[in-house]
Amino acid sequence: MLLASLVDAGANETRIIDAILACQNFLKGSKIESVRFSKTITHGFSAMAFSLDYTDHTRQRRGMDMYRSLAACCDSLDLEQRAKVFALECLKTVIVAEAFIHGEDANHVYLDETSSVDTFADLVGCAAALQDLNLFESRILSTKVAVGGGTVTFSHGTVPNPTSAVLEIFKGKHFVLAGGQVSEEITTPTGAAILVNLASESINHYPTFTPLKIGYGAGQKIFGHLPNILRFIIGGSSLASEAYSDTSCLIETTVDDISGEIIGNLIEQLSAGAVKDVIAIPGIGKKNRPTHLIRIICDHANLNNVLTTLFREAGTIGARFQEIQRLVLPRGIVTVPVNISGYDFNVRVKISRGLNAEALGVKPEFDDVKDIASTTGISVKRAMELVSAQITYKINVG
Repeated sequence: MLLASLVDAGANETRIIDAILACQNFLKGSKIESVRFSKTITHGFSAMAFSLDYTDHTRQRRGMDMYRSLAACCDSLDLEQRAKVFALECLKTVIVAEAFIHGEDANHVYLDETSSVDTFADLVGCAAALQDLNLFESRILSTKVAVGGGTVTFSHGTVPNPTSAVLEIFKGKHFVLAGGQVSEEITTPTGAAILVNLASESINHYPTFTPLKIGYGAGQKIFGHLPNILRFIIGGSSLASEAYSDTSCLIETTVDDISGEIIGNLIEQLSAGAVKDVIAIPGIGKKNRPTHLIRIICDHANLNNVLTTLFREAGTIGARFQEIQRLVLPRGIVTVPVNISGYDFNVRVKISRGLNAEALGVKPEFDDVKDIASTTGISVKRAMELVSAQITYKINVG
């Protein structure tokens, strides 16, 4: 479905078909009869369908044998290095997941359902399509991943859906899985592997962007009340290319029965972790009691760790959290030599730029300024003035 949506969005169909046909030359016992992309109507929506007819006389292959065959296949094609790496990483993701759930070494595990030439077709086809659309340099996001429900019957028997392989592939990644709607498998291990190697995370709301191209990929399964369609949107941002937006979590709680020392320790504990920002805002709460609003910004992946620290150190019994969008301006850190009171120092300097690449701020690292003040015996305030003057001059002249 993803491959079909990429073709529908404008990827060169002929190049992709040629790449897929080459896959049969690298898996002994496989033969591709036909490859087709065709428009279809599903639930009243027009979408692109991908059909692959093949025979494969081998029902099981060792994962690392397939990995080497895929590498040889990619080398034979006109694929860029990043496209080749993408295809290989997708297959490696499947191999590692299968090895883990079966308790085997990744170098020796055998693949069953994902061992056929259609797996190569999906991986090589998507790699070629993404390259053709110049999407490897893009930031790619996913909505929540629909996994379906019910059970799945395959070589190892009948198991609950999603399968262990799909869960293992998403484990620890920044993706939210959504079940229900239909009692069938919607996300396969191959599809999951492609998604985690393609997109950085799943989001609840679309970021700010302008749709430029839209591709619709139709699945082969027919659901009674649900269009089986994958939508791929290629968009542009009105922001300068140097700036970027990200999706983070905003956590808030109000505390009114802890001391300033405890709040200070809480901020230290949180700052030592992977939070992006933390602040304590004083205020007046119910019954005119002095309170502090603790506000924290962190990544989705660190949400549980941050909440654990917050509950443990602050003693609060509740917290609010929500998803927010942040705009992050481009910035960089350079090292600038300065001479203060006859001493030579190297000062780390953060330089931030605006949406139009104009310089907005030049800020020396405070710890470096404190070291200068300690060495020279001058005040931190005076050291900051002298350092800032020299840095501003050198950056402007340079």
